[in-house]
Amino acid sequence: MLRERFRERLLSLTGTESIKERKDYPPVLLGVSGGIDSMTLAHLFYAVDYPAFAVATVNFSLRGDESDADEELVRKWCVERGVRFFCTKFDTESYAAQNGISTQMAARDLRLNWFREIAAREGFSFLAIAHNLNDRAETLMLNLLRGTGIRGLSAIRETSTPAGSELAVIRPLLGFSREEIEKYATSVSLPFRHDRTNFESHYSRNRIRNEVFPQFREINPHFLNTLDRNIEIFSETGSIIDELFSNIKGAVTTIENEGRSGERVLVDINKLRGYGHTGYWLFMILEEFGYNPAVVNDILESLDRESGKIFESPSHRVLKDRDNLIISPLKADSLSPAAAESKVLVRVYDMSDTFKPEASERIFYLDADLTGYPVTIRKWVSGDRFRPLGMTGFKKVSDYLTDKKRDIFTKEDRLVAVTPSGEITCLLGERIDDRFKITVQTKRILELELLQ
Repeated sequence: MLRERFRERLLSLTGTESIKERKDYPPVLLGVSGGIDSMTLAHLFYAVDYPAFAVATVNFSLRGDESDADEELVRKWCVERGVRFFCTKFDTESYAAQNGISTQMAARDLRLNWFREIAAREGFSFLAIAHNLNDRAETLMLNLLRGTGIRGLSAIRETSTPAGSELAVIRPLLGFSREEIEKYATSVSLPFRHDRTNFESHYSRNRIRNEVFPQFREINPHFLNTLDRNIEIFSETGSIIDELFSNIKGAVTTIENEGRSGERVLVDINKLRGYGHTGYWLFMILEEFGYNPAVVNDILESLDRESGKIFESPSHRVLKDRDNLIISPLKADSLSPAAAESKVLVRVYDMSDTFKPEASERIFYLDADLTGYPVTIRKWVSGDRFRPLGMTGFKKVSDYLTDKKRDIFTKEDRLVAVTPSGEITCLLGERIDDRFKITVQTKRILELELLQ
């Protein structure tokens, strides 16, 4: 019976099989839209008498009166049964336009962020979503068509934790087909609302659902179960590969500036090649930074070419630099004066007998009376010149960085400290200007600390 199967899956996913006291069951927040899947999820939680659950519904303001009717249906169902109910409303289209994303992505982000807020505030341990077996199969097909790695072949999993969140997501209906859900909803006279857009084939998922799957069903009436078994095999295979990949990733990558906004990842090309299957491991590394298989293939082909080529994803840049690939977050092309100043901590204090400067790539000491005050921090520009410590002549900043074999990303990030009269006193992260160094005559110290 569907209800008993559901109860077994729910207790397993929430880890409550061995809990004797029902009052100790972890509280679960249900995402309910008013459609047949999510209403069935809510009804089953109620039917198996799970003691600690609440319902949350989002009105995305996308279908006018229909969206309002969906909200009202869920509200009425909860009120009639004394189920705790949360509701909110968003202007989804405005949010999408402001953030330059699709309406579907906007709805997903708004919904998940709101669920997280409720869970954190009210103490819910799990978020239950009504994905079913059909959804899982559809996601597999979409991932295959778009290009995917082994993770994409695992499609939707019964449990997951979205990036940047501590809220565990469970999917108790994942083992049930839409046909089973529809039969159950009919048998208990469950109220629900149809989203008419589900029957239109404008979106890729709907086209697979409405046009492709009927063809699959003619070839194999049980194709959903067949796909589900294969997905489980893919998932097991993925776990094995993930374990191997974790070891390889640790051996070939290095993190610079860890924990800071300018964090970069270096991939040692020669070490990576030493493990074989270079293209696959490279895809595994770059996938988490938003790179698709086509771009990864371009990066792979660049490994034997000259340095300097840059490849962008929506969130990161990859630079081919000698024997490394350097992965760096995307950032604005220009850095405002205020932003530049915020990257450097400036201190002025008297010289003392206890002063002992230590060599550092982040902290630089100069003679405050020679530099003058205030000090300006800015990005270096073409034509900037300074006299590196220990040299008698001037050198262009660009030439100095080239001589030091700094990569393009490092060159872009370098800042200079400038006197009130416009002279460069320090190339931060590199070297001070010889003219402003500390001597036996120094009375006051200017300390510059690079924070990022």
